Amino acid sequence: MTPDLSVIIVAYRCRDDLARCLALLAEPTEDLATEVIVVENASGDGTAEMVRERFPEVRLIANAENRGFAAANNQGLAVASGRHVLYLNPDTLVAEGALAVLVQTLEADPELGACGPQLRNADGSIQPSVRTDPTPAALLHQYTPLRVLRFLAPAYRRYKRRDMDYGTAQDVDTLMGAAIAVPRRVLDEVGPMDERFFVYHEEADLCLRLRQAGYRVRFEPAARITHVGGVSAGTTAANVLYLRSLYKFLYKHHGLLKGGLMVLALRLGLFVREAIQAPVEALAALALAVVGKSDRARRRARRAWAAVRYVVYDGWRTLFV
Repeated sequence: MTPDLSVIIVAYRCRDDLARCLALLAEPTEDLATEVIVVENASGDGTAEMVRERFPEVRLIANAENRGFAAANNQGLAVASGRHVLYLNPDTLVAEGALAVLVQTLEADPELGACGPQLRNADGSIQPSVRTDPTPAALLHQYTPLRVLRFLAPAYRRYKRRDMDYGTAQDVDTLMGAAIAVPRRVLDEVGPMDERFFVYHEEADLCLRLRQAGYRVRFEPAARITHVGGVSAGTTAANVLYLRSLYKFLYKHHGLLKGGLMVLALRLGLFVREAIQAPVEALAALALAVVGKSDRARRRARRAWAAVRYVVYDGWRTLFV
């Protein structure tokens, strides 16, 4: 029997999170036939062995090297047989009935190219999971000294969808990649994730391509999934990968001229911002340490070090995309 839904999970150094995720997915779901596919990206932490031992019903693809998020998802898609596909992060906990809601939403409207759930933080609060397409104004505010001056702040708020009502089902531009359901027939038409994105922005690229093909992207709050998140976010390695993918996205969707000018502006803006930030944060850390506020002093010191590292090392690594 053809499954209603193929759940594809890319795992990298997240054994415990993945185990909790798979345990919930293993619970019986009425009137919904599912298959779960895990693509393990050479974590080296026993993740593949854990899946084999504890979840033998899961189809496991164990890579010999880290192939990246988009490529690994495409490996899973190549063996998936469901009528719909759910790209799901391993650090998620699927609430009862959420998968059925996603499938029902897609099947009720053939013009939908993707559907995403309401994401919750571990404490139960709403996790922002919707964006518009990134505009030059929004990115200049986010990544240059213009943010300190609050210049172009309205564009940034629109990009982040600060006006979003996360209790209402609605069409959106882009869904967070932690959980996105897509009909298989649509993926066969528009193509899988673009493997030029090693990690980050592959979901923005996919949602944009879906809309360019005439499909709509839907946010459905009746489906709820907890997303722990933040496992690797904020590290210098993650930040470099994020910027590399952002620059690739801009080149791909804005062309060499406009995209190149946007990338140049962001690179210059980031270098200037971090060069200013380093001494400011260092002085703030020193002042806080003098008055005995050690925790805050350490946080500001870490920010100062990150700024220095960007100027002398990490920023140069983003030149090669």
